[in-house]
Amino acid sequence: MTDTPETEGSGPAGPPYEDPARRVDTSRASSARLYDLYVGGKDHYGVDKDAGTRLAEAFRGKGTIQRIGTGARLFHDRAVLYATRDLGMDQFLDIGVGVPKQPNTHEIAQAVRPSSRVVYVDNDPIVLRHAEALLHSSPEGATDYADADLREPAGVLAIARRTLALDRPVALMLCSVLQFVPDDDQVRDIVSQYLSALVPGSCVIFSHVTDDFAPEAWRETERVYAEEGIEANVRPRATIESFLSGLDLVEPGLVEAHDWHPDGTDTSKDHTHLYAAVGFKRP
Repeated sequence: MTDTPETEGSGPAGPPYEDPARRVDTSRASSARLYDLYVGGKDHYGVDKDAGTRLAEAFRGKGTIQRIGTGARLFHDRAVLYATRDLGMDQFLDIGVGVPKQPNTHEIAQAVRPSSRVVYVDNDPIVLRHAEALLHSSPEGATDYADADLREPAGVLAIARRTLALDRPVALMLCSVLQFVPDDDQVRDIVSQYLSALVPGSCVIFSHVTDDFAPEAWRETERVYAEEGIEANVRPRATIESFLSGLDLVEPGLVEAHDWHPDGTDTSKDHTHLYAAVGFKRP
């Protein structure tokens, strides 16, 4: 029996809708708003700028915090295009999407395959407030947004089934999000649960922050995040690589984000402080 989507994506899914403005905490920085700050967005507050200033001090002489954000975004764009154009993917589960920033996943995918279907997942209220921007699909395709927590795979996947056919390959996107799950074993369990629900031939688009190139700066970064109530665990390559166990990685494997299929858009020579990869689920 074919696992067909139950409904077209038509709006934020998950718990009964509430005004996201009621949930926005402006007394502390948020990871989504900090990322928006890093990539030059406008959806952040003074508290986020203050935290960003402290983070910039930590990285003085070791590149900039903005470099990490732009490097992550450029990898995202290249990887989605590669998955669509070269791997034939037309279904995407984008977990931890963050504040919308063009081009969004569906815009890249649907430019190549107009019938592509994308489900976005995040639980930050600032992202929910902008979720409508993620739902402007091509007529041939579909998008949906789930107000859900990546640490609850069963719930996320139940919502994803509204739009995605999980008996066909899906591109699972875990970009710069797993560092917010501080326990290594929990990360492995989360990835395993998502992969177990996907058929062979599905792929994972993955990036994770590393402290390999500036450990002292990252200890200070973790401290600043902790002061803002954000749990984070920046990890070395060996630990990050373990999260991809069982996947067949496409060339060049797990590398710094700017070294993954460079296309001339990322011209900086500085470290991105991110490892990135695309891998297939084995049969």
